[in-house]
Amino acid sequence: MAVTTTDDKATPDTMPAAVRLIIALLMIAFALPGATAQTKENRETLIWFVWNLPPEFIPDGKWKGQGYADKFLAFFIKNLPEYNHKIEFVNVARWSREALEPNRCTAHLWGGFFPDQLILSEPYTVTPPQVGIFPAKVQEQFGPPNTRISLKHLLKDTYLMIAIISLDLDEGALQSRYPILHPLLAPYVNTPKIIEQNSNLNVPSLKLLDYGRADYLIGYPSTITAQKRVFGFERDYVAYYFEEHHFYKKIYAACSKTSAGQKVINRVNSLLTEDTHREFLSYHEEWNMGDPEFRRTIIDYFINKKPLTNVVD
Repeated sequence: MAVTTTDDKATPDTMPAAVRLIIALLMIAFALPGATAQTKENRETLIWFVWNLPPEFIPDGKWKGQGYADKFLAFFIKNLPEYNHKIEFVNVARWSREALEPNRCTAHLWGGFFPDQLILSEPYTVTPPQVGIFPAKVQEQFGPPNTRISLKHLLKDTYLMIAIISLDLDEGALQSRYPILHPLLAPYVNTPKIIEQNSNLNVPSLKLLDYGRADYLIGYPSTITAQKRVFGFERDYVAYYFEEHHFYKKIYAACSKTSAGQKVINRVNSLLTEDTHREFLSYHEEWNMGDPEFRRTIIDYFINKKPLTNVVD
């Protein structure tokens, strides 16, 4: 009979490979699920505020989550796996109330809102100049879409009615939906020249033109494409740039001004590479029909680092 000594006892090194594999699998089965749950529970939660504004954010329907800002936010969330992320749709009033609370962030924001209370990332894209949108038949009067027209002239010297979203905004935010055109619009508020709308869309509906309730409205070069795709509008419209507006507004990610918010913004800044800017441009071009001026502006400013006087805060 063989006598078992200490040297004969099984150790991890002397166990058969099959036995070692079974033990390893059992350890994974029993240990890791609990560890994973614990990790998730310990992560900080970030609340990201978004709004209903095709083609930035699209909350429902066939195009849900396919807006270009939806995709910016998805990119940030994917690359910040150390947080639990929660997305909440808000209107302007709620955003103004809650944006300054801890662990609140906004993925797509102009500069200037609550300047001493929000932390901004580096700018990572722009919004293009706002445009006037008309029924297509006005081309007989104003010419082809590339023609520039004067908003000042339209307001002062014509009887045409313009539809805009209400100019009112929480005064503490120090911003407006029409930051460049606001000085031209403000004198005509509460006159027949301007129809103010309160809407969660933040851009008037093209249906106002169909119903004859307005002669033109202020939107973006992508507004026509967006409202046709998302809402199924079928009529033809035309957009004209204004002589008074050739500025591209910088866009930032923003968080409430805390150490945690600063940490998130630092991580966002680390993601803003040349490849990221090209990827973000592609998200815009899914909606702006490959606008050559927009593409040139993005590449010159963000990739080639050219100083452009028409890219502003």
